[in-house]
Amino acid sequence: MMKRWQKGLAAAVTVMALWGCGDNRLQAEPLAVVQENDLCGVINTQGKFLVPLGYDRIIPWTNGALMVKKGDNCGVLGRDGAVIVPVEYLTILIPHHGKTYLVENNEAHWGAYDNNGQLLLPVIYDEITAVTENNDCFAIRQGTEYHLVKRDGSQIGTETFDYIGEFNEEELAPVRKKDKWGYINAKGQIAIALQYEGAKDFSGGLAAVKQQGSWGFIDKLGIMKIQPQFSEVFSGFSESLAAVQSPQGKGYIDKHGILLLPRDSRYLGPFKNGVAEIHEVKKKLNVWSSLAYGASIALGGIGLPPKNALKSNEKRGFINRQGKEIVSTSFDEVMPFADDMSVVRKDKKWGAISRDGKNDISPRYLAMRSFGEGVAAVYIGSGWQIIDKSGRTVKELPAEVTDAGVMSEGLLPVCIGGKWGYMNKEGTVVIAPNFGHAGSFTDKK
Repeated sequence: MMKRWQKGLAAAVTVMALWGCGDNRLQAEPLAVVQENDLCGVINTQGKFLVPLGYDRIIPWTNGALMVKKGDNCGVLGRDGAVIVPVEYLTILIPHHGKTYLVENNEAHWGAYDNNGQLLLPVIYDEITAVTENNDCFAIRQGTEYHLVKRDGSQIGTETFDYIGEFNEEELAPVRKKDKWGYINAKGQIAIALQYEGAKDFSGGLAAVKQQGSWGFIDKLGIMKIQPQFSEVFSGFSESLAAVQSPQGKGYIDKHGILLLPRDSRYLGPFKNGVAEIHEVKKKLNVWSSLAYGASIALGGIGLPPKNALKSNEKRGFINRQGKEIVSTSFDEVMPFADDMSVVRKDKKWGAISRDGKNDISPRYLAMRSFGEGVAAVYIGSGWQIIDKSGRTVKELPAEVTDAGVMSEGLLPVCIGGKWGYMNKEGTVVIAPNFGHAGSFTDKK
């Protein structure tokens, strides 16, 4: 799935701590985003600015670049501040391989840049929906028709479609024409005939397709590996498991279609690093509403129980590949695992659970940050502390620290006197608190 960067979409953008493929200018020096007077910049671990304050928002992206926003416009910078995509576009889409930037201007026209800043396609198309990893084939829309083009804009093949989806790991893209779905390759050839009622992207070597009202899975040759039998496919194969609604119930199937992990949860997330997030809706009795209803019946009232007699109570947790709840579905909020620990919230208190179940910290803190380098910052009401994965306090932070971030590269963002700076592991301020806000350092892992 492509990631989108645009005006007003801050909630959809996640700060990533991985630095992947990029051009040679993107060195591995750790950096952090800082803010002052509502402007953002980027510093190194010595506090030197690599990108001066001058942007409304800066997000380090997974491919090693910096997504920036200034006013209504977005662009892309290298970590040295060099412009990759000019800061003049309304929207930027990033395919999963991270080697292309699809851009939309204020006239709703689309074009494409590579990650060296070369303009691959002029900004003239009504839509661009896909691009191959080597940037030699694009799916574009002109008017109501979709087709493939090369870098020079010349059409690949003669077929046009009502829709073309993204290219995936198999270099196949789902297409639709006259309510039938199939797949094409980057040469513009129909690789799997248009014969399905629906088709999803390939993942884990298989793609979900719909026939006669049910979903099954095919391989890249179009061979049906798992017969159509599922009423819903919630997520494709990730780590050899897919979340579906099967005749035997809801849960995760293997690549033979066998329901290995039955799970009647409201939400079944994809597996990543051996765990999947799940949500369950549990009902709890609203005592006061129920008593009021009972009193009305005793007094001769007639009617249905009040709608809020049973309150919806969604809880979250994680399961492992054996289906065991390594983080029980009893928490109001769970954070993605970082440093093999998930920070969790229950009844306005924070704690943490380890991936292997060996280190559980019961919710008891008023605030808690994610783990980094084996420690986490917590707030106990009287001040901030640093704890280890067992919950043991390893350092009391000075009383003047009023907030803290995540430890990275041996540096902890801290707020002192309303300004943010950085402390080392010994509690010494090494970058003075001069910023309105300061993020954690990130580096290539």
